[in-house]
This record gives sequence, structure tokens and C-alpha cells, in this order.
Amino acid sequence: MKVSVPMAWIRPVVDHIFLVDRGGVPMVHLSRGLPTGADPDLIASMFTAIVAFMNQSFHSMGHADVRSIELEDYQVVFGRGHHILMFLLYHGRESNRLERRVARDVKELERHHASVLGNWDGDTDRLVDVKRDLERLWRLRERQDVVEVLRTKPAPVVDAPPAIR
Repeated sequence: MKVSVPMAWIRPVVDHIFLVDRGGVPMVHLSRGLPTGADPDLIASMFTAIVAFMNQSFHSMGHADVRSIELEDYQVVFGRGHHILMFLLYHGRESNRLERRVARDVKELERHHASVLGNWDGDTDRLVDVKRDLERLWRLRERQDVVEVLRTKPAPVVDAPPAIR
């Protein structure tokens, strides 16, 4: 017999971590192995835009930065630094402890990798140590199937416009 447990009572389980630069350019995506259902870079960029919009809206009302949002099946926690943003998607019970941990980890990553993160030029090869530290901190891995698809995806073929006579 299968028993359904409400999401609110399950301990938090981290499914995805996205690290982006302050401009929203995706840097690292780690996962428990679950597919995202979409391009991880697109998801990271979407969260960047959502956070920027929400912060701008709430600041105009005199409120501080948004630290998390709730989706139907996930909680999303945002961590901000001087050079990076971290988005952590998890399911289960809401956790203020995770919010504090994400904020602390962002500060620690920026302190340990200041030269790379402060001057990042888009070269993901420079992020090897950052990714390794994230994997160690959160016990997640880069999804190799996504990486391979993105690396081997051929450029889209665009048909020439029809000739008008």
C-alpha cells in the first residue's frame, strides 16, 4: 500500500543548484540526477530575471530582497554575492536553515574564489574549482547527459529565405 505524504512534512531535499554571474550568465548547474525538463541555462536565466523583477518591485515598496519563493512542488532559495547568484531548488518542508546556508555558501565561494569570480570572462574551464567546491558542499554532481547534449548539439540549420521574383 502506497501512502501519500504531504510535501510540507518531508524533510528538505535539494534537487538542483544553479550558479550564475550577477548579469545572469549561467556558470554551474548541479543536480541529484533529475532532469529539469528544460535547458538548465534557460532556467538559470529565468530565475535571474524573476529575482531582479521581484527585488525591484519590493524595493519600491520599501521591502528588502526576496530570499525565497514557493512553487507548486519546489521551494527556491536565492543567495546573492558581489559577483554571483545561487539558486537552490528543493522539495519538502520549507527551511530557513537552507536560506542561511545558501547565503553563507555564496560568501564562502566568493572569498575562496575571488580572483576567478570577480574577473570571470565566461570561460567555464576557469570554474573547475568552484564547481568542485559546490559539489562537495551540497553532494550534487553536474548532469553529464545535459553537458554532453549541450556540447554536441549541432548548430541549428536555418533555411534561406525564399527568393522573390
